This record gives sequence, structure tokens and C-alpha cells, in this order.
Amino acid sequence: MNFPSIIKRIELRTALLICIAVLLACFFGAYVTGHFHEESGSIGAMLACTSAIVVLQDKNLKNSLHTGWLRVLGTFIGALIAWIYLLFYKFSIPGMLIAVFIEEIICMLLQVPDNGKMATITLVVVLLITREYPSLPPWENGLLRFSEAAVGAGIGIFVVWLEYIFQKLKENILEKIVAFKKRK
Repeated sequence: MNFPSIIKRIELRTALLICIAVLLACFFGAYVTGHFHEESGSIGAMLACTSAIVVLQDKNLKNSLHTGWLRVLGTFIGALIAWIYLLFYKFSIPGMLIAVFIEEIICMLLQVPDNGKMATITLVVVLLITREYPSLPPWENGLLRFSEAAVGAGIGIFVVWLEYIFQKLKENILEKIVAFKKRK
């Protein structure tokens, strides 16, 4: 393997756009959560960044919209099931496992793609945050996790859209250059 072929793999624009997405998701995730529950503000930043990065896995705008939708849908399902669980029970490991089992079955019945892996992640996160911050009401905890996922997914989609616009501009400029050279 030679040095030029290694260098060609580097996409500076992509790296920069990912950094922008992480920065925005970190800021807005912490802001949304910190506004309502300051103690878990860093968790909000982490979950928003995770959502943005998940959405950015595919640079195709249509696929990113689909991934963002699945992220938000899964988060909604997981937060809802966690909230229902916490209405009746306190956190426990056996209770968490039963809730995960029920959530997985529900996602299978609803034909949620990947059987709702995002729902499972959210369910576990909400339950573990409840264990860490028992004074945080379950409805607020679930709503915060949903909001963080939505913020992160939205930022990820926005950044993919920016990359799409940059690519179209680049193509348009190159077409104009080629057309200009042909006229000479």
C-alpha cells in the first residue's frame, strides 16, 4: 500500500461535518436536558451526539431521513415502555430484563426494523438514569431522552443535507467549468 492511496481515503469535508454535528448535538442536547434537569445535562449531550452520529452513518439524504426516523421512533417506544414500567415499579435488574423482553416482543409485532434496537437502548438508558436520579419523574426522564434523540437526529439530518448541498454545488461548478472550457 502506498502513501498516495492512503491519503486519498481521507475526506476532510466529511470529518469536518461530523465534528460540526457532534458540536451542535453536544451543545443542544446538554441545553435541552440541562434546562429541565441540570444533573443529567451531560447524558443529554451524549445521547444527542449518539443520535447524530447514527444518522451520519449514511451520507445519502434519503437513507439518513429513514435512519433518523427509526432513531426517533425507537426512542419513543423505549421511553414510553420505560415510563409505563416506572409508573408501577421501581428500578430493578429483573424488572429491566422483563421490560426489555416485552419491548422486544412489541417491536417484533409492530415490525419495527432491527426489532427496535433503539427502543431497547432508550428503555435501558431511561431505567438506569432513574436509578441514578430517583427524584427525576419518569415522564420527564422519558421525554428528555426522546427530545435528545430527536435533537441529535435532526442535527444529523441537517448535516447530511449540508453535505448534499455542498456536493451539488461542487458538481454544478465543475459542469460550468467544463462547459466554459468547451466554448474556448
